[in-house]
Amino acid sequence: MMLYTVRFLCSVVAAFARLVRELRKAIAAMAASSAMMSPIPSAPKTAAVSPVGLIATTPLPLRKKALATVTIPEMKLLTALAPPPQVVAPDVEVEQQMDSKRRRKADWLAGRRPSRLVLPVADDAGEVAAGWGAAAAAVKEADVEVEGEGFWVASRAGPRHAMEDAYSVITGKNGGDSQLAFYGVFDGHGGRAAVDFVSQWLGNNVVSAVLAAEGAATTRDDGASSAEAEHDAVSAAIRAAYLATDSELLAKHQGASGGVCAATALVKNGDLYVAHLGDCRAVLSHDGGAAAALTADHTCAAEGERERIERGGGYVSRSGSGVWRVQGSLAVSRSFGDCGLKQWVVAEPAVTRVPLVAGCEFLVIASDGLWDKVSNQEAVDVVSRSGNAAAAAASAGRSCAELVELARRRGSRDDVTVMVIDLERFVR
Repeated sequence: MMLYTVRFLCSVVAAFARLVRELRKAIAAMAASSAMMSPIPSAPKTAAVSPVGLIATTPLPLRKKALATVTIPEMKLLTALAPPPQVVAPDVEVEQQMDSKRRRKADWLAGRRPSRLVLPVADDAGEVAAGWGAAAAAVKEADVEVEGEGFWVASRAGPRHAMEDAYSVITGKNGGDSQLAFYGVFDGHGGRAAVDFVSQWLGNNVVSAVLAAEGAATTRDDGASSAEAEHDAVSAAIRAAYLATDSELLAKHQGASGGVCAATALVKNGDLYVAHLGDCRAVLSHDGGAAAALTADHTCAAEGERERIERGGGYVSRSGSGVWRVQGSLAVSRSFGDCGLKQWVVAEPAVTRVPLVAGCEFLVIASDGLWDKVSNQEAVDVVSRSGNAAAAAASAGRSCAELVELARRRGSRDDVTVMVIDLERFVR
């Protein structure tokens, strides 16, 4: 087997050698015939042609000389057409080149560099008008903790904007009645103008209206008792005071977009009258710490409120966050102000009367910054954790601050205002 393989390889090599010899003979014949037919003088005898006709076999010095004889006339022509060279000193030439580079760089930078900005220095009034002051005001707001005659308040501004919560208290002898008192918590939106006005005037309007209605008719045509007539008169006076305050607000701040939610409590002759607009809430603690809500939030999610708005020609839509809003704008359906939505966002409050009897302990009134994160029963538990009403009232001030802190820990970014009112002092 090995012998056959060697013989085969030898035959292949011999055939390849014969092929190469024949190829060289053919190339030589073609070169000779082309040289006889061409008018161009033949190359010198020393120049031979390579077998493949691509690489000249002329020695290197002869190739250089032949190339020079062909290209020199072209070089002379180019030199004749070109302008005479300028003689420049080496140092001057280098300096000119550097200047030219610097000029090109300066022009390039000038084209890329924007014009210089001149920033005016605004005063404080300009910053507030532009909205900068509002963002900084929330940081400057200090926590509020107030202890009064039978009531306690704690309040803290949210981090998003300036403080828009407020409260109001009227106690002592009012019209000769030492048992008449007014308490209120207010939650503004769209600025402080509306909440400042309502917190200043609503309490006075309510007290004045109630005192004016005190001498109303003692009986009604349907034979109702004088007590029931008085209760109805007080409730009607509170509603009238709410509507009158709203009208005064709209007249004073025409075109203002802000509004106010409110929850108020009026104590008169051993009865508690709770009125509210929006999502502020009042919760009663009774019989050893049981929570009872005395208000129902006025929101667009409530079926009755939605029907009322649609009957008036408005609409309620749900935002991307899942909140129902009047005309796609306001989340509450009742409030003070909000003049642009006044056709549907009314200021008529819901009024609830509760007789102050044994077992009524205290009342918690707060803005929605608390109720969004803390339930009714949790709020009552924080105030009454000591286990008895007297001790709960004594620690109510600390409890208000604890509720504010609890809402903040749970993620509330809204303003939070909490008021606790001792009701046992009014029980007869």
